Amino acid sequence: MTKTVLLAGASGLVGGKILEELGNNNVKIISLARNKLHFASDLEEIICDFNEIDALNSKIILDEVYIAIGKQLKLYELLYLRKSERSGLKKVDFDFIKSVALFAKKNGAKSIGIVSAIGANHKSRNTYLKIKGEIEKEIISLGFQKIVIARPSHLLGKRKYEKLLISIFEKITNVVGYLMIGPFSKFRNISASKVANSLVSKMNNDEDGIFFLDFDDFKKL
Repeated sequence: MTKTVLLAGASGLVGGKILEELGNNNVKIISLARNKLHFASDLEEIICDFNEIDALNSKIILDEVYIAIGKQLKLYELLYLRKSERSGLKKVDFDFIKSVALFAKKNGAKSIGIVSAIGANHKSRNTYLKIKGEIEKEIISLGFQKIVIARPSHLLGKRKYEKLLISIFEKITNVVGYLMIGPFSKFRNISASKVANSLVSKMNNDEDGIFFLDFDDFKKL
């Protein structure tokens, strides 16, 4: 039987790769986004302001949901985010993600896959990692039968912003990555396509429960 899958974040780096992976499976894909995805004409889409997700009145029946949304941050903001910017990060990376998850659950979704970050911890002193940890904890509390949380480090792929700076950063960290062995290997750069492939593959197996994916899971593909 064909599954119906909701995808939030299809225009992003990992979200776009998830869309490609789902397109290779026999599933019905519904995109939840603020703007129409002009590159995918055969895609069913729900266009809405993410601030108003709670008010959405949709009669779709879902099996799964993938959430790959997050506030666009500059490299230095991953290390330190000014206090004036923190509420904006929490709105996108916590409030919006929770709202999408609740919308999907209300419409029947039993499984959820989300893209988080390596080092996510609700007790972290780093704002970015703390919020990532908080939303992981919140998603787990919602009672989905299956939860798959991908925790990549820096994602490799084509971006629309900071191209030069990120290119330099990646050249350096790709080399440094070879020195990261044992427990440090999970901090290596990883391609967005491998993260998406791993996430979709894990969601597609028949095992229920809570699963975390990191570099060792991504590199197998």
